[in-house]
Amino acid sequence: MADSNARRFIDAYNRLDKGMRDIYNIKPAISFSDCVRKVASVNSVIKKYEDDIIEYGRLRNAIVHRSGEEVIAEPNTAVVEKLESIARLICTPPRVMDTVANRSVYTCKTTTALGEVLIQMFQTGYSVVPVYEADSLVGVINRKMVVEAIGATIAAKIDLDDLVKMPVSEALDLSSGSHSYEVVGSSITIDNILYLFQSNRRLSVVIITKNGNYNEPPLGVVVTSDTIDMQTILDNY
Repeated sequence: MADSNARRFIDAYNRLDKGMRDIYNIKPAISFSDCVRKVASVNSVIKKYEDDIIEYGRLRNAIVHRSGEEVIAEPNTAVVEKLESIARLICTPPRVMDTVANRSVYTCKTTTALGEVLIQMFQTGYSVVPVYEADSLVGVINRKMVVEAIGATIAAKIDLDDLVKMPVSEALDLSSGSHSYEVVGSSITIDNILYLFQSNRRLSVVIITKNGNYNEPPLGVVVTSDTIDMQTILDNY
């Protein structure tokens, strides 16, 4: 019985139920279905499989006798494996720093000339550059901001040489990108990162530091294009 589909299903169901309640501090009195709906509002994995998981809750009641853990039905293998996969994603989710985070991070100071930053963006292919002042993050530079600054300079009939020689704090409005980045700690998981991108469509980069503080050096960055790879990792986890 220990290796039966029913037992595997029940074990995965119990792990998932406990994992959701422990992580999101959901009381035992709340039903499994309501627990799933609450977690779906903040977790990309549960949101993706919300309807399936609620159906699995009903299936659990169908295969287990209510008076105990006596198995009265056997689920098919595909259902069992899918529930086990979801339980793994919630209870032992992959961390971003162990997978897609780019650890080769180029940063600049507010006093760095914009031309130097543009050269680095061209040579590295990076689309976003974190900007620091006195070892504290004060903003980011992205390609959209650069294009707008160049366009405004040309429209004003100002020499572009003057723009590229300016420190980034003068050449660009760093505050304009304040909604395009987040700073998080190194323990953040892929599903948490995906939720950040899904809940803020203006988000273009997530900067990872040890504890998620603005005065810590970046350990890695994740940009919008990484979401495809992250979703693939979750699908195959």
